[in-house]
Amino acid sequence: MAAPLLGQLGGTAAAAGSAADPAFALLDGLSELRVTDLALTRLASEGIAIQAVEPAVPISGADGAVVGVRMPPEYATGTIALTGEPGTGGARLRGGVVLVSADARMEITGIRGSVPDNRVFAFLQVNDEWVGELPLYTWDPAAVRLSVLPGAPGKPTVIKGSGIPVTAAQEGLDAFAEAFGATLFAPTDVVFTTSVEGNAWPLPYPPNS
Repeated sequence: MAAPLLGQLGGTAAAAGSAADPAFALLDGLSELRVTDLALTRLASEGIAIQAVEPAVPISGADGAVVGVRMPPEYATGTIALTGEPGTGGARLRGGVVLVSADARMEITGIRGSVPDNRVFAFLQVNDEWVGELPLYTWDPAAVRLSVLPGAPGKPTVIKGSGIPVTAAQEGLDAFAEAFGATLFAPTDVVFTTSVEGNAWPLPYPPNS
């Protein structure tokens, strides 16, 4: 999952940017993770359904099946270049997703990512057994373009990004194969896309600090 977080979401505190790369701290917002048609088809072939872990909420498709989740951020800070490309920073999302079949259950929570690192980490639980935090996904920060809409004086800045492609890391592929006994994806397959929108304050804050 901005990051990727959240494509552009994840990690620890961001470095304060230069004048050319202003820094922001997110106040509120949502990250939307939508599973691609390719991934939905392959999951359905193995009878694997998607569920949301609160406070994430499910996104339902036309047939009522869950095709993604909306997740609030726990935190997010970072710099954004004038081109809209994320610079340095990170974030973590609250809640998560569950992949479940008749025989296995994989829960993915605590999704975080950072820039310029292209990995998305998450805590993994398989069949009620904690596996730990693993780099489950990858993304390309250079492919991300964010829009920055400054607010009126005293009002937050609105930051948006959409259609950010996320692929599975090898650790994620190995964990999936072990849990479900099937290899459905390659490292080049886009398994979901993420979109983000939130209100942010420019850093440092207050402005004259």
